[in-house]
Amino acid sequence: MKRFVFAFFAAASVSSVAATASAQAWLSDRSSTQGPGIRSGDLELHPGIAAEVGYDSNYFSRSKSQTGLPVVDTLRLRVTPSFHVSTLTTQRKDGAPAAPPKVSFDAGAALIYSQFLTNASSDGTDQTKLGRSNEFGVQGDLALLINPGRPWGFNILDTYVRTTQPSLVADKSFGLDRDDNRVAGEVVYTKPGGLLDWRVGYAFGITYFEQGNVQSLNNTRHEIYTKGRWKFLPRTAFVYDGSVQVIRYSNTTTLEGSTPLRTRFGLSGLLTDRLSLLAMVGWGASFYKNDKDFDSIIGQLELRYFFNGAAPDAGSTAPPSMSSIAFGFTRDFYNSYLSNYYERDRGYVQVSALIAQRFYLGLDTGVALIKYGGIKGGGAETVSGARIDAAVFGEYRVSDWLGFNATAQYLGDTTNATVGTLHLDFNRFQGLVGVRAFW
Repeated sequence: MKRFVFAFFAAASVSSVAATASAQAWLSDRSSTQGPGIRSGDLELHPGIAAEVGYDSNYFSRSKSQTGLPVVDTLRLRVTPSFHVSTLTTQRKDGAPAAPPKVSFDAGAALIYSQFLTNASSDGTDQTKLGRSNEFGVQGDLALLINPGRPWGFNILDTYVRTTQPSLVADKSFGLDRDDNRVAGEVVYTKPGGLLDWRVGYAFGITYFEQGNVQSLNNTRHEIYTKGRWKFLPRTAFVYDGSVQVIRYSNTTTLEGSTPLRTRFGLSGLLTDRLSLLAMVGWGASFYKNDKDFDSIIGQLELRYFFNGAAPDAGSTAPPSMSSIAFGFTRDFYNSYLSNYYERDRGYVQVSALIAQRFYLGLDTGVALIKYGGIKGGGAETVSGARIDAAVFGEYRVSDWLGFNATAQYLGDTTNATVGTLHLDFNRFQGLVGVRAFW
């Protein structure tokens, strides 16, 4: 039973993990949340540290209807030291030549430590406690660009994340603490004038679960991908992305390997000076070893309005520092520990704003239909339901190195169904307030 419990929660909590990471906007949006930096020759350094205190209403993301597994809340203190180093960015070159360097790099790392202040003590048998007194996560990334901005270039990219996460039970031996690493190398071609740019790459990813009882979930991923754009008008481009992966698990008798394939084609550009459109459509197929596959349309549609008129180049993703509001819809499929895969149809609203260089606001909220295909461990063959997510981050900057912030996020699953004896519905709210020093 416990093996099915952790497999269920690993699948059901994917969106929860993403929402938690998005709360710390200064780690993912460096362009608008880092300080002036410390210059050292041709490098700029950005150390920082943050402290937050807050409340988590449902640490295990349990259903209120689950027998023997009550909802457990907690107060927590979270401390996040971080460090970022890169070659000089444009705003810090002080009149240096405009030609890009032959080699540039960008790297960062952060430690995310949480100390639980209530309901922390347990030996794992008391399900009204957390089963741990603290936890820590790690984030790190590296981008090395060779010949950036020139016709031919080569990039080396690496991302590492350590996620600390419980299963539905307080027993730490069935926890879902894991290490994820993805390293990629890609060749980039840019036609002079920027009318055409294309990249082709290979990536290797690995997920390693630290607790021995759940290591059957360990997996590796090989991926070949390509993406590009062709500008046929000054602010409008055709865009394409495609990939094929090979996913394999360490325990092939428990989980099915797959070879998911995706291909999408679309249009990106401006409808007016401030209104942009992204429309992409394609096909995805999961190719599992058994016959329970996703094989259907995938895509994205987004309208985004820029408050200050500073729209990005055609086919480029708008960074959060560009004040904007977006309404969109995505359809895709994802690998799952609970079933072969799950498909997600999500409508969303995103807002980002940097006001008077003092107040930063970020909002990402959505409603998704989730459908699992090929449930493992008994119960219904196919289960579907709705999931609601919302994350809001705001920060007021007292100076160019000090800010006070607040985070609120919600994740809820309204699925009125059970898989085996487990209820799929849950509600979880997290709120924190804090202070951050950044250079």
